[in-house]
Amino acid sequence: MIVGGGKTARDYIKPLRDMGVNEGLLDLVGIRASRLNAYTLTLLLGDRAYPEVPGSIEQFLEYWATGRIVVAGGFQPGQSTNAVSALVAEATHSDILYNLTTVDGVYSDDPKRNPKARKLDTLTVKELRGIIEKNKAEAGTYELFDRLALDIIERSKIKVVVLDGRDPWNLIRHMKGEKIGSLVLPD
Repeated sequence: MIVGGGKTARDYIKPLRDMGVNEGLLDLVGIRASRLNAYTLTLLLGDRAYPEVPGSIEQFLEYWATGRIVVAGGFQPGQSTNAVSALVAEATHSDILYNLTTVDGVYSDDPKRNPKARKLDTLTVKELRGIIEKNKAEAGTYELFDRLALDIIERSKIKVVVLDGRDPWNLIRHMKGEKIGSLVLPD
């Protein structure tokens, strides 16, 4: 299970960016925030979770081998926690990656900027790549997927389901066959 830095990261990153802190250091702030969120979730899961938050894919795999739930945040600057999710999915030979986020799926464009943007039920990695190319890749702003996440998903032929995670029952609904979210298929 991989968690992002979310609002906590953005609340720290914005004022630091305004003060001129560089993107690499802002990435580190985001990583720390994501690891704090991961540790919080680890505590909530109790004995079902491995008690440490991994800082690398090697540590993730070591902890995962125990059979306990492993909760991770960011690993290194320049990659989003979506890239971490893709790396973990690849390393654990997963066929599908569930991305629970704050939107109900992938849109043809940013619906905040473009009221004509439409939700896409199914799209390819290539189509998703075209959508994200329009966005900046700055610390705390990886809104859908970053390029590294897409490269990993593409090379490992991993399907991605994007769901609104603000309602955790959406995951169960999707697994029961309800047509919600967006399905991203490898090219």
